[in-house]
Amino acid sequence: MPKLSAVITSFNNEKTISQCIKSLSFADEIIVLDSFSTDKTIEIVKQYKCTLHQQNFKGFSQQKQDAINMAIYDWVLLLDSDEYLSKDAQKKLYEWKISEPKADAYQLPRQEWVFWQWSHKWVKMNKFIRLFDKSKAKMNGNSVHESIVSSGIYVTLNAKIKHFGETTLSKKIEKINLYSELAAHEKFKQGKKVLPIKLLFYPMAYFIKQYFFRRQIFNGWAGLINATLNSRYAYLKYAKLYEIQRNNRIK
Repeated sequence: MPKLSAVITSFNNEKTISQCIKSLSFADEIIVLDSFSTDKTIEIVKQYKCTLHQQNFKGFSQQKQDAINMAIYDWVLLLDSDEYLSKDAQKKLYEWKISEPKADAYQLPRQEWVFWQWSHKWVKMNKFIRLFDKSKAKMNGNSVHESIVSSGIYVTLNAKIKHFGETTLSKKIEKINLYSELAAHEKFKQGKKVLPIKLLFYPMAYFIKQYFFRRQIFNGWAGLINATLNSRYAYLKYAKLYEIQRNNRIK
């Protein structure tokens, strides 16, 4: 039976951190790495049996890697503080914990809160490696859309994470601006380029993918707004990359 470390990264998540920690009661240790929250996050964390660390934010990927490195045990479950495990997921992970692992890492599906509602069950959920043997896994180092990569075998475990990532339109728009900036600079560092014609067609194609193929249509008006804003992210990411290209051509 493997021992399990649950690790959480946090910053100003007073509304969600409690639910996150409560959903991890089956873990053998819970570690919270906080980026010096200025709200009541730390007060709340101290009410639970957790190991609390604080450090300045080093970027999404590095911050998570540092939290993983703090884990005592080889097996790690990684969550953000605006995520929590559903009741069914808690049961399935407990059952996993009292058995022998059949893989080196496990993808978990994630259901999104979309502005004012949970995403419909028919909307296609993203899956992320969140349960893993840390001796065979690490963060991919991306400045945005960071994720775990494993050198071993990974499979899907149908233990659903619930995510309060985009609770308001204004929060979504702020995130779009930040993430598109980070993504554009990352692509430029990787030597990737964009032709202006992509700015015309790619956002439309991205909307179709989001709204129909990933089935955001089942989220009603929230899905339409979300797919539209996601296509705006796609546009800004490449528009900012094109701007960087032009500015560096002038220098």
